[in-house]
Formats: sequence, structure tokens, C-alpha cells
Amino acid sequence: MNIEQVREYTLSLNGVTEDQPFGDDLITFRLEGKIFLCLNLGGDKHDPEGSALRMAIKLSPERNEELREQFASVKPAYHWNKKHWSDVYYEQLEDTQVEEWIRESYQLVASKLPKAIRNKYIHIPILHKKWFNELTPNELYELLRVRSEVFVVEQNCVYQDLDGDDQPSFHLWLTSADKIVALARVCPADTHMKEISIGRVVTTERGKGYGKQIMLHAIEAAKEHFSAMNIDIEAQEYAKGFYECVGFKQSSEPFMLDGIPHIKMTWKKDN
Repeated sequence: MNIEQVREYTLSLNGVTEDQPFGDDLITFRLEGKIFLCLNLGGDKHDPEGSALRMAIKLSPERNEELREQFASVKPAYHWNKKHWSDVYYEQLEDTQVEEWIRESYQLVASKLPKAIRNKYIHIPILHKKWFNELTPNELYELLRVRSEVFVVEQNCVYQDLDGDDQPSFHLWLTSADKIVALARVCPADTHMKEISIGRVVTTERGKGYGKQIMLHAIEAAKEHFSAMNIDIEAQEYAKGFYECVGFKQSSEPFMLDGIPHIKMTWKKDN
């Protein structure tokens, strides 16, 4: 992302305002008057990265430590409380990653607002993306718990959810108010299916668009991490219309899988 894209995206979040109380070189972004992001417009002579563009975001101490360990472009904030703020050199990162962290900072501040106004903001979901070996024990537990809750308990279907395909796969999930509201996994070719595939698609809160969001993110992940030109899914037949909305087309006759009617559907890059 460039500096203007960061600004435009941040201002697109509900209720966000901007001002420049610290001078012309910095823009602060606020929610209900609380700062959650500060955008540096031109570097800083005291900054070890020189003129590299950066933004300071507010996250939990644990999250700051996690990101600093994983990403060289995330460092303790120079002008802010280093326990709670990190400097992010966003030009060195994927756009979706930058957007995710901006939303995380936004929602952290939203979660601390008085209850009477908090509910206006906490519904915006946060995207999480990790390879299997990057998942924490708690994250893995929650993903498997939600899958079991929906596919086994809710659908009254006994089947082998832990199929050995999670380990090579890329996992995505959305959270709202710290609860998983949608999830999916992207499997490489010759694992769950012959082609690159998306599966274990779950939405825990219907009618809010979370399912479509997670599928679009999964398609982008398949292109980014597996250079996908085609993506297959085994869709429950009743959900055909949903998957058509995100670019999939039926590519097989109906078949039974775990006692439920399914169809194979395929997404093509040139669709």
C-alpha cells in the first residue's frame, strides 16, 4: 500500500476522523476521539529506517510481541509507548496484511469504548491468516471446535474432520468481538483434491456477509500462496448459489459425501 491508500482505507472505517495535533508530518486517526493509528508522512531523522514510510498502530502487548518476532517490518514504536504501540513499515508488506492490522488497532480501541457506543463499531470483522505450523494451540483449538460445532453437531453428521490435510494448508478466519464468525482452509493440489481447493468453509453468524468475505479472502490466498489458476470445492448442493456469487461454477453431477448431497464447483482465474 502507498501512503494515500493507507489513509483512504483507515478513513473508510466507520466513525474514523483525522487531525494533525503533532505537526504537519503526522496524521492521527481517531475513533470517538481515541487515537488508534498515527501515519508518518515523511520519515524522521531519528528513525533507523530513514525515510521509509511507516504508521504507528495500537495493539495488545502480546500481539505486538508476536508481530515483531514474525515481521522485520514491525518494530517498537519510536514516539509511542513501546508496550502498546508498534511502528509498521507498510510498504514492505502485503496490502491485506496492512488492512488487517489497521482493523485490529481500530477494534482494540472500539472494545474499550463505553458500552452505549461500543456496539456501533465492534461488528467489523478482523481477518487472520496462518500456515498450520504458525497456529497457536488456542487458535488451532478454536478452529477445530467451530468446525466440529457446525459440521458434526449442527448438521448431525458423523465424519472424519481431522483428515490429515490441515498440516500443508493455509488457514483463514474472521473474528468479531474476539469470536470466530467465519473460517476456511486453502489446500494445495494433490492433498484434499487433485487441484488446489478451498474447504471447511464455516460461517457462525448468518446474514452478515462473513461467508462471502472469507471465501474472497481464501481465493486471494490461493492465488498468492499457490499461484492458483483453478480452484475446486466440494460444495453442499443447497449452497450452489452462494458459491456462484464468488465466481465458482458447477463442474460435476451431484454426488453423496458423508450422507449429504454435494457438487464439485470450480473457480477459474479468467472467469
